[in-house]
Amino acid sequence: MSQQSAVTALRVANEAFLVSSMIERCPKTMMLRELVVNAAEAAARADGEKLVEITFRLIDGVRKLCIWNTGPGLSAFELHRICDLASSLYKENSLDGNFGMGAKVASLPSNRHGLRYRSCKAGTVSEVILCQRDGVYGRLHRHAGDDGLPAEVINATAACRAEGHYDLSRDWTEVVLCGNHPGQNTVADPYDGNPRCEPGWLFEVLALRFFRLPPDLTLRVASEVFGEAGTGRFETLLERCNRVGQAETIRTASGITIHYHYAPPEDVAARSAQEDLTAIGGLGCVVYKDEIYDVRNRDFWVLEGPAYGFTFAAKHCSVFIELPDDYMVRPETYRQFLRIRGGEQQQVFLSHFALLVRTHLPAWLVRIIRSHGPDQADFVNEIEGELGDLLAELDVEPAFVPRPVNAPSKVPADTSKAAPQTAPKPSTKRFERPPEIIGLDSDELIAERGLKGRAAKFYPQSHQLFVNLRYPVVLALATQLEAEYATESNVAEVRESALKVASWIMTRRIARSLIYSLTKKSAGWSADEVQRTQSPESLSLVADDWSVLLEPARTRMKDALGIGEQSTASPVGETPMAAAKAA
Repeated sequence: MSQQSAVTALRVANEAFLVSSMIERCPKTMMLRELVVNAAEAAARADGEKLVEITFRLIDGVRKLCIWNTGPGLSAFELHRICDLASSLYKENSLDGNFGMGAKVASLPSNRHGLRYRSCKAGTVSEVILCQRDGVYGRLHRHAGDDGLPAEVINATAACRAEGHYDLSRDWTEVVLCGNHPGQNTVADPYDGNPRCEPGWLFEVLALRFFRLPPDLTLRVASEVFGEAGTGRFETLLERCNRVGQAETIRTASGITIHYHYAPPEDVAARSAQEDLTAIGGLGCVVYKDEIYDVRNRDFWVLEGPAYGFTFAAKHCSVFIELPDDYMVRPETYRQFLRIRGGEQQQVFLSHFALLVRTHLPAWLVRIIRSHGPDQADFVNEIEGELGDLLAELDVEPAFVPRPVNAPSKVPADTSKAAPQTAPKPSTKRFERPPEIIGLDSDELIAERGLKGRAAKFYPQSHQLFVNLRYPVVLALATQLEAEYATESNVAEVRESALKVASWIMTRRIARSLIYSLTKKSAGWSADEVQRTQSPESLSLVADDWSVLLEPARTRMKDALGIGEQSTASPVGETPMAAAKAA
C-alpha cells in the first residue's frame, strides 16, 4: 500500500525567470573556483593519472581559457544531463557539498556567447554549448547529421581529430570559456572588462582560493596562461609557505589549527613579480575544507595587523585559521564566504579569531615582530605609569582584554629566587591597564598604520595606542620651543630637547583623552559612541589645539635644559598658530 505524502511539493511557476535570476546574482569572480573544483572532483575518479590542466584553445584565432581534466568521459546523454542547473553525476545534492550548480551559474554571466563542454568517452567526443540567446539561458541548438534537425549535443570527434591536439585514446572532459563575444580573449579578460583583470589574475585567484589540493591530484597551468610564473605544476599557498621562510602550526584546544608564517624581507624581494601578487608574507585568511575565505592581504592586512598581534612586520607575516571539518559553519550558496550554521547565520570573518591568533603567537615570531619596531622614547614608560594612576583615580574597570603577547613584559627577568612566605593579603580592586603606547617616527611605519595626516590610532583589540610623532603639531611645538630657548651656543642641544618635549606633551595629551573615553561606557554611552571618541580623527582634534600645551612644555623644556625662569613670550608679532603654519 503506497503512503501518501503529507504535503504537495512546491514547483516553480516561472522557471526561466528563476534560472536567469540565479545566474545573474552569482558573483562573477567565483567562476574559476567552480570550474577548477568540478574538474578536480572529476579527475579524482580517474583510474590512472589524476590531472587538471588550465590552458587555452584558439577559436577563430582568439584565445579562450580552457579547463581540462582526466576524469571519466561522459556520453552524449550524460553530457546533456549535467548541463541543467542543480544537476550532477556521482554526487549527492547537499547544502554542504559541491552540489552541481555553481560552475554553470558562475560562468554563464561572463560567457553569454558560449560555454563549450567537450567530453571524450571510449574515443567518442560529445559537445554542448551553454549560452544566452534572446535573453534565455540554455543549450545552443545546432544542426547535426544529414537530416538537418537541430541538436543540443553533437558529435565532435571529427572536429577534435582535425584540430590535432586531442588524445582520443583516453577519457577526458574540458570546458572552454568563449566569453560574451567572439573577439573576447578570455585568458586575459575573463569577465569582459567587468571587473577588469590584471595580467596575473589567474595566479591570484588560484593562490588565494586553494589552500590545499588532494595529494594525488596534479594541477598544471600552461605558461601561456600563467605568464612568467608558469612552471607547470601549480603550487598552493601552503606549499609555498612551507618552502620559503619560517613556519609553525599550532592546534588549539577547540580543534582550530593556526598556521603562522614569516617571509624575510630578502626572500620577498627575490620573488618574481607574479608571485608578489599573492604575497607569501602579508596575508591573513580563514580556511575551511582546504579552501580560503575572507582574505586580508596587502595594505588591508598591514593596517589591521596589530589586532592580530602583528604590531610590526605584518607585511612579512601570514596567518591561516584552519577550521575543522565539523566546525559549525557552511559556505553560502555561491561559496563566496562562510556562515555560522543556525540562528541568524552570521557571516564568518577573520577578525573573529584575532584574540586566538594573538594568544598563540610563537615565541620566535614575537621576537621577529619586536625586531621590526623602532626604539621607544624613555617618556613612554613615564606616561603609561601616569595613565595607570589616572585609571585608578577614575575607577575604570578592566575590559577583559589580555595584554598582547608581544608587548614588553613588566615582570622582572630574574625569578630564580623564591619569594619569602608571607600571610595572604586581602584582595585589592583591579583597574583597567594602561594602553601600550607606541611612537612612530618613520614615514613607512606611519603610512602602514594609516596615520598620514592623523595624530594617533587606537586598537582596542590589542589595547595599543600608536602615535604619529611627525604630526604637524609636534613639529610646530618643537619649532616654537627651539625659537624660545636656543642660543648660538646650544642650538643642537635645544633642537633635540624641543622635539623630545613636543613628542612627550602631545603623546601625553592624546593618551589621557583616550583614558577619559574609556570612562564613558559606565556613563551610559553606547559602544559606537565610545568608538567614535577613539577614532584617529577625534584623537587628532584633541592634539590640534596645541596652544594649551605650551606652558607644561616650557616647564619640561627648562627642566631638560637645566635652566631657571626666563621669558617665554612668543616672538614679536607671532602667535602659536602662526608658528604652526610656519612649521
